[in-house]
Amino acid sequence: MDGFVTITVKGGGASKRFAAKKGGSLMSALVSQGYFVSAPCGGRGRCGKCKVKLLSGAVDKAQPDAQGFVLSCLARLREDITVEFAEATGSGLTLSRGALAELDGGPGYGIALDIGTTTLAFYLMDLADGREIDAYSCLNPQGAFGADVISRISACAEGKLGQLNALIVGKVNEVIAALTEKHGIGGIDKLTACGNTTMLHLFAGEDASLLGVYPFTPAFTEMRRYEGGRLGVRAGEVVLLPSIAAYVGSDIVAGILSTGMVQQEGSLLIDIGTNGEIALNAGGKLYCASTAAGPALEGANISCGMGGVAGAIDSARIAGGRLNYTVIGDGEKKGICGSGLIDIISIMLELRVIDETGAFCDGAHPGIRDDKFYITGEIFISQQDVRQFQLAKSAICAGIKAIAAKADISLEDVGKAYVAGGMGYYIDYKNAIRTGLLPKQLDGKIEVVGNSAGAGAKMCLLSKRQLELSRRIAGSCENVELSAEPLFMEEYVNNMGFEG
Repeated sequence: MDGFVTITVKGGGASKRFAAKKGGSLMSALVSQGYFVSAPCGGRGRCGKCKVKLLSGAVDKAQPDAQGFVLSCLARLREDITVEFAEATGSGLTLSRGALAELDGGPGYGIALDIGTTTLAFYLMDLADGREIDAYSCLNPQGAFGADVISRISACAEGKLGQLNALIVGKVNEVIAALTEKHGIGGIDKLTACGNTTMLHLFAGEDASLLGVYPFTPAFTEMRRYEGGRLGVRAGEVVLLPSIAAYVGSDIVAGILSTGMVQQEGSLLIDIGTNGEIALNAGGKLYCASTAAGPALEGANISCGMGGVAGAIDSARIAGGRLNYTVIGDGEKKGICGSGLIDIISIMLELRVIDETGAFCDGAHPGIRDDKFYITGEIFISQQDVRQFQLAKSAICAGIKAIAAKADISLEDVGKAYVAGGMGYYIDYKNAIRTGLLPKQLDGKIEVVGNSAGAGAKMCLLSKRQLELSRRIAGSCENVELSAEPLFMEEYVNNMGFEG
């Protein structure tokens, strides 16, 4: 076809051939065919994680490296090519807890959906008896447009809302089809979704670009109901849970609901993921905040970082003088995910690879080569990676301290600290406190609650009363704008280093 080229993709023991427009982006062509391409930098050629191996043919704008890899975001299609692509696959946390005893009952099947920036979590539920039939999670295909919400908002501003919406709706319908076929179900009667405010905008097809410019105005925060067909979703009804503000979404509302912290004065919820979201019950009043931790804790902006998928080093420790680690899937080591990063930074402090400022110590360890600390022959932590971690951990820790100060409660008086989110489930809390990700005053008070957002979405799917309670929670929370809190910036700077 004139004006088109043929792309042949090999990988995973399979081969696929398709046509794409000449002059277009190789990454865009792959995404259009349903491939998950990780591009934490938003396709700007900076992170180096969208690379594919060019087996034959040539592209414009990108030169293959010594191994034949090109950055697919920069590569422009010139002629027929064959590429080898190891697609990133993986899943997020589906384990959740919550009081599911309340049940409206009635025939049919529903799905509770947690739309995360990095992962999607689905729960197939029997509406009659409240039974969880299946749970499934996968990577959010919008990752090709950047690792964080700011990148997705920027993509909206560049006119890519349609693409972002099509990716998420397409993936949701794909999973619905797979689950209904697997369990012999005729269809989904109701889908209840939660997520951060940006993710809900993109799912609903609403322009999120104003979330990126002051005064950060969302198109909606209220609960919304749709006929599934209006959104293009294969469900009879779709309910979007209410959000609180531009950067405090319905995922934190669902988390507050599922933990029961509305009735627990002195309770704290910390959802650690691509965004750091915090809720606090002080004196019976709810306070919420979102801190711009950035995507480092999800593996982005880290040289050898990756999400919690197969091949990621997810934990590390020193035993017998040796550095030992575990790998997700027990297969080939490909990089480091957030929980592994926390452990390794803690080990670097223990071994005096880095000092209390985060700087590499001269000649401190034989594992240091070329200003990099090597965990394996090819996987390392650089000085810049340490700095990225310091920015992320300091933002979360400072956010916790600032919201407590705003609510006029001492962290010593916090009785329970619920930690939620995919990475929050797997981290070593001693190392999280040692590195300053969590305040030391929370030691001994932490309770892991898994995917609290997913649990809350299930509760709202099954009970109209819980759904109404989520609306009241969203309306009663005081949103704390951390950027306007002087203590936040003071604590942000103070917590940048590592205590001895």
